[in-house]
Formats: sequence, C-alpha cells, structure tokens
Amino acid sequence: PWKRIGKILDHNEVPHHNTREDPDYEWGIEGAQLVELPDGRVLLNATCFLPNGLRGNRQRVFFAIADDVAGPYVSMGPVLEPGQPGENGHSTVMIEGGQLSLFYQSRVATTDHRWRYGLARCDVALFSKVA
Repeated sequence: PWKRIGKILDHNEVPHHNTREDPDYEWGIEGAQLVELPDGRVLLNATCFLPNGLRGNRQRVFFAIADDVAGPYVSMGPVLEPGQPGENGHSTVMIEGGQLSLFYQSRVATTDHRWRYGLARCDVALFSKVA
C-alpha cells in the first residue's frame, strides 16, 4: 500500500554533519520529523553529528526547511547549543499559539552526562525570515 516517493535529504547535503569518510565518523542523520509551518512550508526536525569535537559532544538538533514535503530542504544548521560540554538530539516539535516548542534529549557535563529531557521554545515567526 505504500508508494516510496524517494529521498528528501541526503547525509552529504547536511554541511554541519560528520562525513562518512572522516576517521572519527560517529553516526548518520537520524530521528526525523516533518511539521507544516503556518505559512505552508515544511520544517524538518532531525538529529546530526557535528564534524568536529569530542565524541559524546557532537549530537545536535537541526532544522531544515522546504516549500514542499518532497524538498529540496535548506538546512538552518544546529538550532540548540547545549551551553556547556554535552549534546542534544532526538527531538519533537509542536506548533501552538505562535510558538514552536522543542522537546529534546540532552546530556551535559554538570549532570555527569546523564540523559534527560528538555523543553525549549521560540517564536514561530523566526522561520518566516528563512528563505
């Protein structure tokens, strides 16, 4: 019953992601979610691993935007810095009342790198400025 439409974003199309050829390659892109923005464009919420830094500190939530669900997607890059040594990823977004809520997993040095969940918010109007 499913018809595969095709690829919407490739590992190599995410400039802030580690490459497969890197000797310290960690993981591929993962944890994707698609959400329609109020202006009709599509927000891709996913997880990448930065090309630089120590292992256990490179996972990040990133967003990409497209005019159509099939793409092409333009990455906005990592959207949430951990604020200290650590990482975040595997997030879910929800748009409500002009706000985008981001629910994510995180681990940072001050908690001995134990995993926890966090919540962040931003004004959804921020995305109207992205081409």
